[in-house]
Order: sequence, then structure tokens, then C-alpha cells
Amino acid sequence: MGATKKRGDVKMMKVKLRIPLFIFALGISVFLSNLVSGAENIAYLVILISLVAVFEKTNLSEKKVNILYGVLIAIAGLAIEFSTEPGDYLQLF
Repeated sequence: MGATKKRGDVKMMKVKLRIPLFIFALGISVFLSNLVSGAENIAYLVILISLVAVFEKTNLSEKKVNILYGVLIAIAGLAIEFSTEPGDYLQLF
């Protein structure tokens, strides 16, 4: 019949890191593009595309983790972006 589930066993939901890493890459690229003077828009795109390409080439975006870790990675990316440009946070309200 197979293995029976015990009363205390809880299977946590797993998600791929693709979307949380993309949100994290958005926050990091905003931070790093502000360090470049003159060509912030081009630097933003280059950094964002480079980070996404690295995540895809290393198969990091295909890794499945607990949903809590995915949410924490996305929140870290948003926190970096909001700390870099606090005006974006104020537009939410």
C-alpha cells in the first residue's frame, strides 16, 4: 500500500527560484546602476540582463526551495530597491 503519513508530517510547498531571483535582480540592479554616473539607464539594463543570464546559466533559477525562502529573497530585493530609491516606496500610498 505504501508509506503511511504520520500525524506530525507536514510537506512544505516548494517553488522554483526564477521569480524571486528576478525580483532580487531588479533591486540589486537599481542599487548598482545608481553607483554609475551618467549612464544609469544603460547600466541598469546591462546589470539586470547580466544577473538574469548568470542565474539561468548556472541553473540557480531552476532550483526548488521552500516557499518561505523564495518570499524572503523577493522581500530582500524589494528592500534593497526601496532603500535605494525611497520615493518609489512613497508612491505606494
